[in-house]
Amino acid sequence: MAYGWIIDKDFFDGAATGITGPRNGMVVKNGEGEKFALYDDDANLMANGRIVGDYDGFEPLDDFGEGYYGCTGIKYNGKFL
Repeated sequence: MAYGWIIDKDFFDGAATGITGPRNGMVVKNGEGEKFALYDDDANLMANGRIVGDYDGFEPLDDFGEGYYGCTGIKYNGKFL
């Protein structure tokens, strides 16, 4: 699948704001993409971002959120997948 995502806001420590993925993925331009939110297992919001391309929805969680923040959930349009 060809996709790309960006972390728009890191609520944990700010260090991941602007991180993109996956390596060699599509570029997410300003204002484009579907918004997502990453949550840890205590339902704390860790980051907001956007994704573009051909994706299933779990990619930002699998590619980055789980390893970086320990996230276990991702929301699109206010609903967990």
